[in-house]
Amino acid sequence: MERLMESVMIPCSNAKYGCAEKLTYYQKEEHEKACPSAPCFCPASGCSFAGPTDALLEHSASQHKWPCTTIKYSEDVKFTLEPGLHFLRIKDREIFLLNVALEPFGHAISVVCIQPKATNSKFKCRMSYGSFLTDYYQISVYKIRSSSLSDGLPKGYNLILPKDEIADDGKGNLLTFSIDDPNPKVKVHEPICLKPVRGV
Repeated sequence: MERLMESVMIPCSNAKYGCAEKLTYYQKEEHEKACPSAPCFCPASGCSFAGPTDALLEHSASQHKWPCTTIKYSEDVKFTLEPGLHFLRIKDREIFLLNVALEPFGHAISVVCIQPKATNSKFKCRMSYGSFLTDYYQISVYKIRSSSLSDGLPKGYNLILPKDEIADDGKGNLLTFSIDDPNPKVKVHEPICLKPVRGV
């Protein structure tokens, strides 16, 4: 009976999202924890799209016209403080969603790492804003949350810029943004050989 069960191959639960894997019953759970076809969801209210992260990016650009910017770890990127959603991608890797909301008290900003399985995120984000006109400066460093967006955008914000401190200098109000590399490469220094000094 055990051999019979092992010979039965079943499809991944994400087959409708493009996964073609056939698995034994005891492989299924482990595979689905890391399945690249596991779905993420569109954050637009009333939109029923679900699919892998790459398909979500294509959908967001074609259907909702949301911009996407490719960034590098630890690289400062400047964004105009315009309300709306902005996708960010580390080249061929993680996808993040920056949300700028205009509230009565000012600009409320948050970022989330889009992942099929919500895990304890290993990413940290740095955001800063400064204005010479109001002599105001704020910086925020925090751990990025992860979500499949199955329940919409996560609640809460990471950086709030008070309305009275935002002043237009004619160049646009810019937010400086970066994501820290979770696995920074440590430079290994070659050992230094010291020559003995005669007479010492």
